[in-house]
Order: sequence, then C-alpha cells, then structure tokens
Amino acid sequence: MSRLGWAAFPVATFLFTRTAILAFASWSLRMDPRLHFEGPPLLDVPSLGGLCRWDCLYYTHIALEGYREPFWTNFFPLFPLLGKGLSLLTGLSLPFALVLLANLAGLGALLAVYRVFLETEGEDVARAGLILFAAFPFAFFQAAGYPESLMVLTSALAVLLALRGRHLAAGAVLGLGVLARHLTIVAGLSLLAAQVRERGLHPRRFLLHRDFLGLVLPFGFAALYMVYLHATRGEAFAWWTHRKEGWGELAWFGLGDLARGSGLPLEVYLYVLLSLVPAAGSVLLLREPRWRVLGAFAAGLMITLWTVGLAGLGRYSASCWPAFLPLGVWLARRPTLLLPSVCASALLQGLFLYLFAHWYNVN
Repeated sequence: MSRLGWAAFPVATFLFTRTAILAFASWSLRMDPRLHFEGPPLLDVPSLGGLCRWDCLYYTHIALEGYREPFWTNFFPLFPLLGKGLSLLTGLSLPFALVLLANLAGLGALLAVYRVFLETEGEDVARAGLILFAAFPFAFFQAAGYPESLMVLTSALAVLLALRGRHLAAGAVLGLGVLARHLTIVAGLSLLAAQVRERGLHPRRFLLHRDFLGLVLPFGFAALYMVYLHATRGEAFAWWTHRKEGWGELAWFGLGDLARGSGLPLEVYLYVLLSLVPAAGSVLLLREPRWRVLGAFAAGLMITLWTVGLAGLGRYSASCWPAFLPLGVWLARRPTLLLPSVCASALLQGLFLYLFAHWYNVN
C-alpha cells in the first residue's frame, strides 16, 4: 500500500455518505416542500438548505452580527469565524459556507478517526468501525451546518497525536476544538490517560514534565474566549451565566430529570435509547486495557451527556467516535451481521435526516 493508500477507504466513505445525505435531503424537500417550522429561506439549493437548520441559523447570525444576544455566547466562536472567512474567501453565502466548512471538517474527521482505529486494531476493524460511525442515526449532523464535525476532527486528531507521544501538539489541537464546541474538552481525559500510561502517576515525574503543558493548553485556548467576552461584554463567563436563556431549563436536563418526568419531549426518550449504542462501546473500551486511553473520552462524554445533555443527545452521542472501535471489532468477527446492522442504522439516519431537513425539532 502506498503512503497515502490507507486514506482511500475513509475518503470513499465520505463521498458515499455525503452523496446519499445530499441526495436524500434534496429528494425529500422536493417531494414535500412543507416545513414544520417556517424559518427564513437560507439557500436556494434544497439539499443544502435542508442541512442548515436550528443552530446553523445562530451561527449565521453570529458570523454576521457578532454576539448580539447574551445567550448566543453559548455558541463558541471558531465555527462562525471560520465560516465567515470561508464566505469572504469564496463569495459563498454564509449558510452555504457553514455547510461546506462542516463537510470539509467531516472529511478530515473520518480520516482522523480511521487512522486511530487503523493504528489500534488494523484494517478490518478500522473499516467496520468507521462504517458503523458514519451510519449511526445522528451522524448526518457531521454534514449539517454544525460544529460537530470540527469536534470529531480535533478530538480524534488530538488523541492520535497523544497516542504517538506528541502531547504538546495534541493539547494545541484539542484547544482549537474547544473553541468550536466546548464539549470537546472532555477528550482531554484521553490525553490525560495517554500521559499517565506513558509516565505513571508519580507527581514530580508527571507534573514537572514538559508534556504536562499539553493538558493545560486546551484550557488556555478556552481562556482566550473568556478574555474576548470580558473585553466585549464585561462578562468573561457570559456563555455560562446566560446558558439557559433562549432554551430554558430543558437545555441542561439529564437522566435524573427524565426519571422525574420533567416534561421532556417524547423524542428525547428515543435519543436515550439510541445512545445506548455508544454507551455500550464506551463500556467495552474501558474493559480492555489497550483501549482505555480511548475509553476515557468515550465514557466521560457519555456520562456528561446523560447528566446535562439530553436535549442534544442525538448529535452529541454521534460525536462519541471511540465507542465504535469495539463495536467494529465485534462485527468484524461476525461479517454476516455487519451489513444488516449498518443498513438498519442508515435507515434510521434517513428518518432523522428527513425530520431535520423539514425543520422538526431533531437534536
């Protein structure tokens, strides 16, 4: 295999999935142009307009107007900043640029995830795991005008660098990811686990080593946003103090609220059910010593989502990419089950994509 030959499979996966997503979104909107929520027309191309819903509108406003509303600060700045730059560079409208940016990052994300899987378990498992990840029912958010693909790209690349012992670079990459989606910080658990595995837990040897800076860098990058908010709004933690405005308590509900019957929409119960897939993968990662670096991020993310993230559990659980490695191992050993599993998952993805494109409340 040539030096870049390994990239053929994730690139092919990207081309196939994006063609399918665009074709289905276009077909569904042409077949039935009615929208559940009458939002502003964003793009003349139905397939692309169907991928710029909900949060994509907020990112468009932020790119155009800055953080005009206090609760907009909950949307971290890298995605709208890069989208605005791409729009200025190419002359594309901002919604178009945001969707294009998300897909460019999505290609990088598939390459990075595949490389981690490939170096961890080999080609057969890497292929099975990547297909399962790409077919997960909420994976279409990696193609929508959301920063989820940036979260996957930066977290996977950071973990890959950490596994290779390049801890400072890993911290810097993860810091960029935090500026796109604050939940990316949870991947710091994998960076921590990689350093513990490498140097042990002796305080002096661990804390005084130069690579420890790699664990601090993501917080330093996040602090840049706090400095900006303090300079422009006088509130360094505006993203936290205004976090419930616009969405209410629902935005921070967890399983405890679900158990108490706190009025969560019915679709959230389905999100929880489907989140058991990456949750199972997270448990399997922790059971196998050689996978525990990956398991630290996967388990930490799922615990966080189940605690305070049910409202966005669909798209967030689709970002739990390490969980699909052990699932890939299991199905690579049972090839007769792989295709039915992928097809069933892809059909569910089509259902949720249809609802999302028609402006139903899918998160």
